[in-house]
Amino acid sequence: MQGRPIARIPHLSPVTVGLALVPALVLALGAAAPASADRMAVIVHVDRSISLDLESVAQIYLKRRRYWSGGDPILPINREAGSQARETFNRRVLRLDDSRLSVYWNREYFRGVLPPPTLASDEAIRRFVAGDRRAIGYVNARVIDASVRVVLYID
Repeated sequence: MQGRPIARIPHLSPVTVGLALVPALVLALGAAAPASADRMAVIVHVDRSISLDLESVAQIYLKRRRYWSGGDPILPINREAGSQARETFNRRVLRLDDSRLSVYWNREYFRGVLPPPTLASDEAIRRFVAGDRRAIGYVNARVIDASVRVVLYID
């Protein structure tokens, strides 16, 4: 048995090897953190026709703006504390770190204002926003589908 090949490998031309490697190369390059890998999207119910800028979104999430233009209460949804998405949102949109945000919400609590409720995943937020016209949320742009409308991209 010693000296017998286990399997016979046919001769492959360089062209065949190259063609076989193209799909693997495409996958590897696609997975190599494209520029929009951490791009976030602020989403609302698909029927809501509004546009928001960064400052408006910050006002909504700090509960300084509480009503949509038609009078409906705004229901902002946050990611869970400690998640990368929430830290990125707080830094890019609210421009507050965790300690300053904690001080803010402690002060607001004594005024009767509670922070936005949280959900544990982008998919959960997307589904919630798709089902409630009052809701607004932020998710990774990769999970966007036709059930919600993007009002702002955050790079």
